[in-house]
Amino acid sequence: MLHLYRAWIHLHAMDFPGVLEICDSILPSLGEPVRRPWRRFCLALTGSAEAASGRYEAAADHLTTARIEMDGRPVIHDWYCRMLLEQALTDAWLGKGDLKQARAEAERFVAATLTTAERTWQALAWEASARVAMAEGDRGHARTCVDRAVAAMEGFEVPLAAWRVHASAAELESRLGNQRAAEHHRSLGRSTVLALANSLGDYERLRETFLAAPPVRAIIDPGRD
Repeated sequence: MLHLYRAWIHLHAMDFPGVLEICDSILPSLGEPVRRPWRRFCLALTGSAEAASGRYEAAADHLTTARIEMDGRPVIHDWYCRMLLEQALTDAWLGKGDLKQARAEAERFVAATLTTAERTWQALAWEASARVAMAEGDRGHARTCVDRAVAAMEGFEVPLAAWRVHASAAELESRLGNQRAAEHHRSLGRSTVLALANSLGDYERLRETFLAAPPVRAIIDPGRD
């Protein structure tokens, strides 16, 4: 369990090789029925790291396996793991350019989060839907999704979602020609990213990995190549 939580931290810090190293080392030991909740979490983390690394086929294999296990024999905490799984599947299909599948997964992601009180996940689900809508060229739906993501965060401290929401909001505003609004969102996202990076002060290598990740770099310094 502690190894998986460590892998989860590395996932948020954008250290995808680190996630895969941890998960690959423990997945073979998680096959017993009593440990299946942790096996599913491990598969979801692995698929998330694979998707973020651009290995979409491998990601789909791990994530589909986890979904089949959840659907076939539900166990405690599946509801939480399913949100991570839907996020990763949305990213995988979006990365592959299959917008129809990406939209379907994004809708499942939103539906899964709205049955919970998890504001971080609700904001992330609407943000993922906004990215899909932008890829489809549907700026109206993207606007709706961004607005709902922002609304989900209001009154809550949700930094792991906030920087992503503000990054996508900035991209949408920039596409719409609203540069002042775009810079406002970039500023909010930048502040959140730097606060998260500072929380890794005792883990310098992980902090550097996070700050060097392309999505993070893009919001810190959007003019940088």
